[in-house]
Formats: sequence, structure tokens, C-alpha cells
Amino acid sequence: MSALLIAITLATMFGPLGDQSWEHPDLLFSLVAVAGGVCMVGATIVIALADRREMAEIGLLGSALMAASVLPLVHALVTPDVLYDNTEAFRASAFLSLPIVVLVAAPLLTPHSRFGRWAARHWRDWTLISLLGLFILASVLVFFPDLISVPGPSEPLTVVFGVAMMVALGFLSLRQLHLYELGRRPSNLIASVSIALLGITALLPMSADPYSPGFWWLHLAGALGVLGVCAGMAVSKRMSRSAQDVLAPLLARDPLVAFELGLSPVVHDFVSDLEAKDRMTRDHVIRIGELAIRVGERFRMSARQLRELGLAAILHDIGKVEVPDEILQKPERLTADEYEVIKLHSLDGERMLRAEPRLAASAPIVRSHHERVDGAGYPDGLVGDEIPLASRIISVCDALDTMTHDSQYRAAMPIKIAFAILREHSGSQWDPIVVEQVINVLPTLPTVAAFEEVGRRTTEDAEFEPISADDVDELLAAVDVEI
Repeated sequence: MSALLIAITLATMFGPLGDQSWEHPDLLFSLVAVAGGVCMVGATIVIALADRREMAEIGLLGSALMAASVLPLVHALVTPDVLYDNTEAFRASAFLSLPIVVLVAAPLLTPHSRFGRWAARHWRDWTLISLLGLFILASVLVFFPDLISVPGPSEPLTVVFGVAMMVALGFLSLRQLHLYELGRRPSNLIASVSIALLGITALLPMSADPYSPGFWWLHLAGALGVLGVCAGMAVSKRMSRSAQDVLAPLLARDPLVAFELGLSPVVHDFVSDLEAKDRMTRDHVIRIGELAIRVGERFRMSARQLRELGLAAILHDIGKVEVPDEILQKPERLTADEYEVIKLHSLDGERMLRAEPRLAASAPIVRSHHERVDGAGYPDGLVGDEIPLASRIISVCDALDTMTHDSQYRAAMPIKIAFAILREHSGSQWDPIVVEQVINVLPTLPTVAAFEEVGRRTTEDAEFEPISADDVDELLAAVDVEI
């Protein structure tokens, strides 16, 4: 997509097309005015929604959308030979538009800075200040159209500003594309394309030839970018359950948000079926899903790999829905025959995921999540790096979660003991590098699971009994630990 946009831009600004001129001021006025007006309405709705529901980030986004609407609307109003003659305001509104948008959106771009934290707490104040300054600037440009002058198309400051804006918006566009690959939410893809289109308009102040094909293309790109933001909101609204879900993927700095919102109904159904079979297993896989993705981030996995890892982690025990209840929920040590039945869940899980095209890429990961780096695992006896990295991650997360959470017949093991067991058997059962990354990630996790509502069904809480010394061997056997 980026290559296509660059190709169109170069073709319209240079070469044979760049020497032509299509002078239609009324069409330019209508195109930009409609796009700016529509987005102003959308921005107003977003700000009102944020105020009503106390959502700071959405309010800040609404302010940025308003900034992306007002100055383009001014640009339309001062189009030469429509309502005004040729004035400085026509170039000034184009020159200032993107820098103002970036300034207003600064709290969203720098959330961990002192200013970003202040704006998050006082977002209404920042919105009021931004809108007041924005409308004052717009009024000056409309009523005093020759008061503000900006550098010419070829001056260094114009070039520096243009390049800086393209780089900044290009980064944001790539981030939305990353979130789309992770969560597969249409709103993220639309946002990525829209932001890229807005980024291209940074070249507009460098355009020396009014009404050239490049001039028209940049205005069309800006209009499509503005309207794309509104379209993304509309698509997200239609597909989401709440106002928070509408804009969360666009604001998400945490990939888990995009991943969770992008889970298909098939995944929710699988998890719901697992809960109906055994609630504790369901809660176990939900916790592992979050931990595994956090660990995957430390390994710098791509968005696509993180998605496959997250799906496999949440669904790694889905094969247990086919295990008889008397075996799955048996409180005593399993017999050898019963253990062989349990071991089939990795193959059953692989088969179930392969049957769903959107989950098939995660099927091999589920198959191998009980392999061991020393080759003593199942079902294939893979060794070391023959085991997919995602499977090695899930294996460690699976063991740690099993050891540190209550089951229906015993209490959790202390975290320090669990860490010691992981380290003791790293290199034989588990990948040593993965073990250390899991141990480093665990303290950073929030207390509330990110995927708590995935496939949620209300069931009665289980009753727990304290763990005893006699239970330790059985607990370790449950996660395939040999001592």
C-alpha cells in the first residue's frame, strides 16, 4: 500500500503529468469542504462521547480529529476565486494543518511523559485549550487572510516540516498496520491507510504549481484520509459491543488490547466450550494467553507471529474438550492408560484448529506444546530448536501457571519454588532462554487478566483444599516435571 501511494504521488508530481494544470476552484472547494465538515461532525460526537463516559484517551483523539478537520475546512473556504481572492491563508492553512494536528495529539503520542500524564488526567482542559487555540487560528485565517505568512514551497523550513510530518505520520501508520496484523480489526487497517494518506499531504506546502495533478492528488489524499477516519469509526461501531470498543484499537499502545478485540467468534466459542467442560482449564489458558504474548514481545516476534502465539496459547488445551470427564477431573494420580488418553489432547487440539482456516497457522504450535528440549516430550519427540519457539514459550508458561494456581484439589505452590523448579529443569525439559524471559515478565503483568471476558460464561466457584506435601509429586507430574 505504501509503495502504491508513493508511486501515485511521484507520478502526479513529476514527469509528463506534473506539467499539466487542471484549474477547477469550485471542485476543490467542494471536495475539501465536504471532507472537513464530515470529520468535524465525527470529532464533535467523539468528544461528547468521551465527556459522557469519562474516557480520556477518546477525548484526546476527538481533539486531534477536530484539528484535522478545522484547518482543511479553512483551506477550502479561502480557495482562490471562490469566496476569496488569492490570499496567504490558502497556503498557511495547508502549511499549518499537520503540525497543529500533531501538537494537539501530543498527549497520545507521548503518554508516559510528564505532559502526557497531565493531559490524561486533565484531558478536558487540554481539549478546551486546543479547541480554543484552533478556532482562534481559524478565525484569524478567515477574517485576516493575509496576516499570517509561511515559507515558500522550496524554502528549507517547508521541506524540513514536510519531511518531519511524513516521518511522524508514517510511524503511526505502521503502528496501526502492526495492530491490524495482530488483531485483524478492520478499524486498524482503515486507520493505517487513512494516516498514510494524511501523511502524504505534508508535501502540499512544497507544491509550487496550483492545480497540477500532484496538487489535486494531495488534496484528494487528504480528503480520503479524513473520511477514512470517520469510516473506520463507523465500521468499528457496527462491529463492537460498546463505545470503548469503538476506538480502543486505534488508541491501543498495548498489543493485547488489539489482539483481544480481534478474536473471532470461533475463538470465543472454543473457550466457552472449554469452560463448560472445566472452568479451571479455561481460566488457565486465559492467563497463559496473556503471559505468552508478553514473552513473545521480548523475543521481538512480528505481529503475525504474536497473533499465532496468542491464539495457540489460549487454545493449547482445547483438545481436552474430548477427554472424558472422569479422567480430566480425576483428583487422584492418573493411571498409565489414562495418561495416554490425556496426551491425545495436543493432537486433538491441532486437528480442531486445522479445521478452522483462521486458526490453522496456530495448529502446529498446539501440537508441540508438550515437547521437551531433551526429546522426551510428546507427541513427536522433537529436540531443542526443532520445537517451534511459540511452543517452547507456551510450555514454560503452562508449567508455571499450573504450579502457581489452585486446582480443584490443591492450593498453589509458592512462586519462588516454581521459579526454582523451572530453572532446575531448564535445558532438559524447557528452553533456558524462555525460562528466564518468563520469569522476568511475570512480575510486570497486571493483576486483572487482559482476556478475562474471552468466551466468558458464569459458573459456580470451585472449592479448594490446602496443598499438602503428598500433593507435590502429583502437581509436578501434571506439568511433566521429572525430579
